Amino acid sequence: MRFNLSAVLVLALAALAFSVLHAVPAAAAGEPGSAAVANPLPNPGFEDGDSGWIIKDAFSRVVVEAAHAGKAGLRITVEAPAPTGSSVASPRFPVAAGQEITLTFWGRTKTSFCGVYFFFYAQDGKLLMDAALKAGGGHPACGIKNTDGNWNAYTLQAKAPAEAAAISVWIHSYGNAKGSVDLDDFVFAGLAADAAPLAAPAAAKPRPAPAVPAVLPPREKPPVIILKLDDVKALRGDIAGPWKKVAAFLVERKIKAGLGVVCETLQDTASDSAYVKWVKAQRETGLIEFWFHGWDHGVHEADGGKFNEFNHRSYEEQKKRFDDSQKLAREKLGFAFQVYGPPGGTGNGSFDANTCRVMQDEPDMKAWLYPQPLDALGKELEAKGKVVILDRVWAVNLEGSVGVPDFARFATGYAANPQRDYFVLQGHPMSWAGPRFDEFVKIVDFLVEQKAVFMTPSEYAAVKKGAGKTP
Repeated sequence: MRFNLSAVLVLALAALAFSVLHAVPAAAAGEPGSAAVANPLPNPGFEDGDSGWIIKDAFSRVVVEAAHAGKAGLRITVEAPAPTGSSVASPRFPVAAGQEITLTFWGRTKTSFCGVYFFFYAQDGKLLMDAALKAGGGHPACGIKNTDGNWNAYTLQAKAPAEAAAISVWIHSYGNAKGSVDLDDFVFAGLAADAAPLAAPAAAKPRPAPAVPAVLPPREKPPVIILKLDDVKALRGDIAGPWKKVAAFLVERKIKAGLGVVCETLQDTASDSAYVKWVKAQRETGLIEFWFHGWDHGVHEADGGKFNEFNHRSYEEQKKRFDDSQKLAREKLGFAFQVYGPPGGTGNGSFDANTCRVMQDEPDMKAWLYPQPLDALGKELEAKGKVVILDRVWAVNLEGSVGVPDFARFATGYAANPQRDYFVLQGHPMSWAGPRFDEFVKIVDFLVEQKAVFMTPSEYAAVKKGAGKTP
């Protein structure tokens, strides 16, 4: 039999192409749903906020914009020199001497200012260091060095030293370095098949908290409380777990609150999506009001500096962000926002005079959750009679630093302001995992004991304007 070599080659190439096109892809390390790698890390993709991670700084937050896959990721933003840098750690896991440990994850940045480290510990809990690992300060390290602004895969590998009994992951921005990085989808491999997080070591004795007065100064009447909870966003048509948790708590306790919506993600969210259904269900309780918290909550550059979304933009640009958001809210959610609270992000003000003009001209806006104590711009706008300003008392807030509720600080400030009729209390539930959520509950319990009246922003705006009745 004679063979046509060209024909055989054609057939072979066709078979190869078919096999490639129809092959079942192997699950890559770090990809959600991978069955190839046993991953003992709890909450490796930050789907449950910061649960399972230990955050010890004010720079690190779990946000939907930092998601590589799933509904959330970790964002570290350092805008001013911070000598100690950021600090986010996983639980410790048991490890044996000589074990080959691999960590894979995804990172995105435009500045090389952050690294991911392995910390090895001896049996007595002592942190082990290797002087030869100079680049990592004595620890195996992987710098987030690709600064193209895109997601890139990273791998950190190390062999457990002879004295090692435990290992953890540490995420750290370098001292005094500035920048922003997103991290997500961590996968730990190489540990024992049944590896589970070890009990947390005994914490160092905490610094004494500010003393809460045993007897609070008398008040003429209980205060009104407006809970201002920021950064509701849709991601792939759903709402993140921490929001479901806090909303369920509010409804169960019959606590009224205002939740701030960032609207850009509504563009790709179907009207029958889980997110839209969730928003509508919360509104139907009569306890939760959704207010406008910006189009994208982004920081933009202008005149050589960085500014928050509604600062240092023209009237026309700001008005468009209001108009586009209101249009989507009507189309997808079935209502227009009546209350506004400007987003922050960088420390040079969250609004300007153009924002005040937009608030005066936007037909549906009735109230402004002012980000600061009342100033000249706020007084001028309120004097026109259309917009009610609900301003802040700095010392009285849910959080001591962004994402960290602090009962002692709140109670101290509350006691120092017995003449104040109302308080706007700001919080970021996406960062309220574990003890942070418990601290929020503690503040709510305290206010309930004080017989505080919880109201939505619109309700109290009507009271303040004289269109409603004081409870």
